[in-house]
Amino acid sequence: MEISGVSSTSSYDLLQQLQEEKDKKTEEQAAEQATAASSAQIAATGTVTDVTTDSTAESTTQNVDTVEISAEGKAYQQQMQASPPPKGSGVSEASTDDTETSTVLTNLSEEEISQLVEDGTITQAQANAELARRAALEEAEESQNDDDQMEEQEDLYIDNED
Repeated sequence: MEISGVSSTSSYDLLQQLQEEKDKKTEEQAAEQATAASSAQIAATGTVTDVTTDSTAESTTQNVDTVEISAEGKAYQQQMQASPPPKGSGVSEASTDDTETSTVLTNLSEEEISQLVEDGTITQAQANAELARRAALEEAEESQNDDDQMEEQEDLYIDNED
């Protein structure tokens, strides 16, 4: 006796075939997800790289300094390019090994130095430096004198105790 309408494949074979199809779909989905993830990772890496490049470019442009030369600096530069002061000006020059010429102001009074600034022979910065040097020298001398007087007073005190 035969049963009609039933194919020769067993239910076990059908289950295996369905399982294989399901496994293939799962593998295809996993491959698609892996491809999508790597594409997203590549895109994200590209974005991070672009952002890093942009921030590097920004930080590079932010580190640029500008220098403005003051009026005194410009005057000094012009003075260094100009000819030496006239011989009768009371200013002597000293040459260094580098053949640079510098003005010696040690023997001049404050009024003479002021006149040299007005004439453009020296800059105000040079005059200020000389006056500051003199003030520091005077202060050092006063300090030394004070120390000497203290020593004398200590000597007198010690002599009086004996």
